Amino acid sequence: MSNNIDTNSDNFQINDLQNKINTIEEKLPAILDDFKKYYVFFNKNPTYNEYQQIYQNLKSELDSISGDLLKIVNEINSNTQKISDSLLKINILIEKEKAKNITLKAAEYDVNNKYKGSSTMIDEYKQIYNENYFNNVFLFIGIIIAIVSLVKVFTGKSTINNVNSNLSVKK
Repeated sequence: MSNNIDTNSDNFQINDLQNKINTIEEKLPAILDDFKKYYVFFNKNPTYNEYQQIYQNLKSELDSISGDLLKIVNEINSNTQKISDSLLKINILIEKEKAKNITLKAAEYDVNNKYKGSSTMIDEYKQIYNENYFNNVFLFIGIIIAIVSLVKVFTGKSTINNVNSNLSVKK
């Protein structure tokens, strides 16, 4: 499961907000200077319509800038909330993946232990096989030696019996 975060759109919004803030920063000092100047002129000469008109225009422009700043702050708060929500979703996904990782590590540990165990069993069975093989070979050699010995013993007795019988016949 992947979380789609549109970074291009986010970068565009950041650049757009930054441009709006830069524009306000450029305009604001001149407007404030004019506002201060015409505020004084208007309060000294409240009946002079030109000062009153310029003062009202500057005041409405400051109100407009204040409204724009409020909109920017709201957009930033909204974007911050969206980012926070996205990060929470990503964090949940990370926690799920961590749980999967723990499960997979446990399974991998079991597999490795079974492999090591089966490898050990194979080695032990090879050793048992070799021991039994050598026992069987030595047993076979022993049987052959016993047969050869028995044959010699019994064939030797028959020759002795033949010699004894030959001796008794000659007497």
